[in-house]
Amino acid sequence: MLQYQPDHTVLRDKIILVTGAGDGIGKEAALTYARYGATLILLGRTLSKLEDVQNEIITSGGQQPMLYPLDLLTASENDYQEFADTIVKRFLHLDGVLQNAGLLGVVEPIINQPKYTFGMM
Repeated sequence: MLQYQPDHTVLRDKIILVTGAGDGIGKEAALTYARYGATLILLGRTLSKLEDVQNEIITSGGQQPMLYPLDLLTASENDYQEFADTIVKRFLHLDGVLQNAGLLGVVEPIINQPKYTFGMM
């Protein structure tokens, strides 16, 4: 069981949205999904980081992902609607979502976290 490796095409024809795709866990997840054949929508705050991930995916033989720079913290309802409309026009549906975007607040006990932090999460 610990030696299990899925078939390299297990995600072929699957459309997956990865938020926070510019670095860290989101980036690594996106690269992994691409290795298994997924078509990706990479969402993140910084276009240059998304482009770096896109280049890695293409260089390693993956499909060209769709890039969508958007700051989820400051996005408006219209921004979200435009994003949804873009997905529908291009893909019609999603097969999966990794909601990875997040903010790392102050690293200390939760009792010491500023109250405004909870409004952002």
